[in-house]
Amino acid sequence: MPMSKEEIDKLLAQPNIAVVAVAAPDCAPHAVPTWYEYQGGEIVFHTAKSAFKYRCLARNPRITLCVDTRKPPYKAVILKGRVRMEERTDEERTERMAIAYLGERDGRAYAHSLKGQKVVVVSFRPTRIISWDYGQELP
Repeated sequence: MPMSKEEIDKLLAQPNIAVVAVAAPDCAPHAVPTWYEYQGGEIVFHTAKSAFKYRCLARNPRITLCVDTRKPPYKAVILKGRVRMEERTDEERTERMAIAYLGERDGRAYAHSLKGQKVVVVSFRPTRIISWDYGQELP
């Protein structure tokens, strides 16, 4: 059963690992797990200019991002759209994401190790959203 907007927002606000899918130069799918942040209907994640997913997105900005729960009752949200990319420092977001995914102590230490480094900030507002919550189908 599809999820409501509020249920989708709640799932996307949690620090689940997302799988980013892009088209490789030979048109083969390329999928990569990644951290992300969701705020105000926008997905943002970081990558490096040397990363294969960056090169794929620079060539073809279409993206699919899948976020799912890993235990029953299973829920999933699939987001499709076109990305914008900008290379810059993004230290506040880096720290927020690191703390969300690693916890306070390890997250701050990880973010501190990246201080001053430029990242490619990848963002998009989904043009299509597919979702389901199998828990809604259970008796």
